[in-house]
Amino acid sequence: MKNKALIRGAVVLSLLFCMNSIFASDWFVSKQDRVAKRDLQLQELQEKFHWWPTDAQPSPVKDADMGGYWWMPTQPGASTPWGNRGYIYVYKLIYDYKADELPPAQPKELRPSLLIKNIKKNVKIYFDYDKAAIRDDARKILDNAVWTLKHNPECSILITGNCDIRGSEKYNEKLGRRRAEAIRQYMADNGISESSIKIVSRGKLDAVAPVTDLVGMQKDRNAQFMIAEVEEVMIPAPDEAPVEISDATKVSENRYLLEEEKNVESRVRVSTREYTVKKGDTLSSIAKQELGKANRWKYLYEINKDRIKDPNKLKAGTKIIIPIE
Repeated sequence: MKNKALIRGAVVLSLLFCMNSIFASDWFVSKQDRVAKRDLQLQELQEKFHWWPTDAQPSPVKDADMGGYWWMPTQPGASTPWGNRGYIYVYKLIYDYKADELPPAQPKELRPSLLIKNIKKNVKIYFDYDKAAIRDDARKILDNAVWTLKHNPECSILITGNCDIRGSEKYNEKLGRRRAEAIRQYMADNGISESSIKIVSRGKLDAVAPVTDLVGMQKDRNAQFMIAEVEEVMIPAPDEAPVEISDATKVSENRYLLEEEKNVESRVRVSTREYTVKKGDTLSSIAKQELGKANRWKYLYEINKDRIKDPNKLKAGTKIIIPIE
């Protein structure tokens, strides 16, 4: 451990020395030259990390002080290069974050990706069933997020809209986008520049709760966003999809977020009530009366299977559960 600390300290000192040298030289060059130099350095960074993420082991180790990860692989994986290169400091990457808006990537094609330098906060806002309206219980959380953004002008916001498992993928992709757009509009209405806001819709692709889990489905209906220092970079697409890393949260296919989350969530708001079946009731008539749509009878039956023997012939006096979402 002592040798490891000494090596790490030497690397950090070397980095600081290099940074000081760069900053000192920048006093004597024009702004245009500094921008060109920064772009060149960024291009070199992208080329250097074209292999990231990697499946070489052990996995990256989080740096609690600097916010990124140190990586010292000892076992090869399918990705190359992998070798023992000493400690390599890497930022968090969300690769190809506009994948749902662009044609499929070709090998080596440069794809818009996000370089995440410093996460301030992760926030999750819940939505009612089939709705994209911001609930009252979420406004205080959003107001706090606005405050954080205004006091950290270097930060941006990346919003992802999500849905529960019900409905088609196409419909939910649009619903997820509407939810993300609702957050973006709230931020814009409260003085946050739209240029610092990016949105992604995942639809129901990340939904995990079955239809019988009301609380779980509530948590799947969300817009979550990250307040962080974010820079858009162009990263070449790999010949093959990157292998998933054990210590990474998979944001979506080929997209990974390496970060210990600090979550802020709005409250879960779902409940149920009992309904006593009357003579002449059908599941579709109950669904239309209690849930607003007759075609939701299948959902009503799914969560009442233990109470209903025959969905085509209801028994008067049976007590069933009506979800309030």
